[in-house]
Amino acid sequence: MKKCFPLVLCTYVAAAVLCVATQGFSQQTAYYVSPNGNDGNSGTEAQPFKTLTAARNAVRTMNKNMTQDIVVYLRAGTYHIDQTLLFDEKDSGRNGHNIIYRNYPGEKVSICGGKRITGWERDSGNVWRAKTDIPDFRQLYVNGVRAVRARGGMLPGAELNGGYGYKTSDGSMAAWGNQSDIEFIYDLEWDRTICKVQKIAKEGSTTVVTMQQPYFTLARLKDGVHAAFPTYIENARELLDSPGEWYLDKTAHVVYYIPQAGEDMNSAEVVAPVVEKLMDLEGTLDAPVHNIQFQGITFCHASWLRPSQIGLVDVQANFVMSPQNVIARDGGTVANLHNEEIKSPANIILHAAKSIRFERCTFTQFGSGGVDLEYGSQDNIISGCKFHDLSGSAIQVGDVIDHHPRDLREVMKNNQIMNNYIHDVAIQYVAGVGIFAGYTDGTVIAHNEICDLPYSGISVGWGWGEEDAGGGNADYWEPFFYKEPTPSQNLRCEYNHIHNVMLQRNDGGGVYCLGNMPGSVIRGNVIHDDVGRPGGIYLDEGSGFIEVTGNVVYNVSKSMNYNNRVQNRIATCHEHDNYFDIAPTERSFPKVAADKAGLEPEYRDLLGPDGNDQVH
Repeated sequence: MKKCFPLVLCTYVAAAVLCVATQGFSQQTAYYVSPNGNDGNSGTEAQPFKTLTAARNAVRTMNKNMTQDIVVYLRAGTYHIDQTLLFDEKDSGRNGHNIIYRNYPGEKVSICGGKRITGWERDSGNVWRAKTDIPDFRQLYVNGVRAVRARGGMLPGAELNGGYGYKTSDGSMAAWGNQSDIEFIYDLEWDRTICKVQKIAKEGSTTVVTMQQPYFTLARLKDGVHAAFPTYIENARELLDSPGEWYLDKTAHVVYYIPQAGEDMNSAEVVAPVVEKLMDLEGTLDAPVHNIQFQGITFCHASWLRPSQIGLVDVQANFVMSPQNVIARDGGTVANLHNEEIKSPANIILHAAKSIRFERCTFTQFGSGGVDLEYGSQDNIISGCKFHDLSGSAIQVGDVIDHHPRDLREVMKNNQIMNNYIHDVAIQYVAGVGIFAGYTDGTVIAHNEICDLPYSGISVGWGWGEEDAGGGNADYWEPFFYKEPTPSQNLRCEYNHIHNVMLQRNDGGGVYCLGNMPGSVIRGNVIHDDVGRPGGIYLDEGSGFIEVTGNVVYNVSKSMNYNNRVQNRIATCHEHDNYFDIAPTERSFPKVAADKAGLEPEYRDLLGPDGNDQVH
């Protein structure tokens, strides 16, 4: 028995505390969910719900006058969902207390937005096939391993055919099936662009490939680096020729796969993503969603289909050209007005969200990025989490269209990204980064371990100086300038361990910056063994009012790179007391600095038992 104020007895039933007051009000402080439960149950440990939706709905009846946290315990197993998990203001904690969704202590829990494909049979040779009712997907996982979409080499004998596409010497391509599903992939200096084929036809002795518009023209003319000839071709049945490759025939609803050595398709677990947005915490400026926590949960298998519809004309960091607000640049290139590109979204969204926390969660096998914090999301924390095997960026804070918000409540403010282990992300959309922060105020990016990425580890700011007060980049042109500064300020990027990034791209770094950021500091980071140029700390166009101190940078092309000379912005940045081009093993003083970087001691178990990713 347990005493409750005011002198009301509560009966403890299966770890769920039920306090019954004299006036008939009751408050339950714990619910339980199990894959073997039933949504008609009461949600106790003995009678758990089956779905998180049922638990969420039960919480809505109990969270009006909270005096303590409400905890939803998820028992071991996988929770398969076929639609987005939605949380809004009605699901929020009250009176300073939280709604906590967490794994039952010691048990492994996954929330999965995928579906298993079964019924495999041999098609011809070493190709297997199976029927599927999933209309479209861009990823396939076989026994937990990401398979490769069917692909082939460069377009043979290619030449440009005006602004419409190409001519090629490969006459067989005109007979390829499902031509509008074929994609051309362009690997450029700092981005990967995807353009879709419209049709392929014979014209005399020539094969003509017509590309989808206006996206092909945008890819050809976009400012910066632009597409010419494809690096390779993807997503044609005719290109399926290597073990580990797959192809989806959307018309016939059949998926094809060539097994790798040792794979038995009669017993293999083959999963394709179904849900595009795995979880959405969506509030409004007047009624933000708030005080919800997620602990010890693995989020896996989510889709993203926009590239299948229009391709992906990348500008930088997986932000893509919009055809709606195009302006002409000098030299015949085009850009989006005020650099207002379109964000490639994550599969978990926090929109107008406050005091949301992810602790000790894992995000993996997503078709896009991991977690987005956007539109007025403030005071949120992502801590002690793992991000790996994601198609896009791991974490995105803010956007690039919010440089001058009409309502100050829209400003992204005081969000913390700390002690996370981010590796092997941006696998499919290789211009992605570990952590992106756009126009934000008071963002803290600290003590993260970031490694094995194709492009930059951390990218902060946007706009190349153009959206700052008065503009500031003479090499570019805008129709008008803003008189007021952007919200970018008070960033703390400190004590991160960033290594083995820039593996496939150039013109980025361990920490990459754009635009004015008064009150910001890049401090105590350890950055090393980055492949692409320049690879270290990079203050690119418009970067201003940033302190750079106490960083250890070595085994990169250039430890400190300035490209912010317009308006003499180098003079606004205070670089001092760094250890450049000196490994911690060479001198004792950088080792002292390096010992603070990376995951803090209580989180180093994320790296595995040997902690072999640490620099210490």
